[in-house]
Amino acid sequence: MLTLQIPTISCGHCARAITAAVQELDPAARVAVDIDRKQATIDTNAATADVLARLEEEGFAASAA
Repeated sequence: MLTLQIPTISCGHCARAITAAVQELDPAARVAVDIDRKQATIDTNAATADVLARLEEEGFAASAA
């Protein structure tokens, strides 16, 4: 389980984009985005580096929380 800090989360569209990006890597991934805390909790089998790189491609710089 990954908990990521994503400072650029600002709305529901961001949350949906983050979820879609992670699920492109791992369709079975479970993603919970907390807009107020600017965090995403991700349960995935994908490598952390791959998740971070995919989010970066979508414009969401993330770091471990």
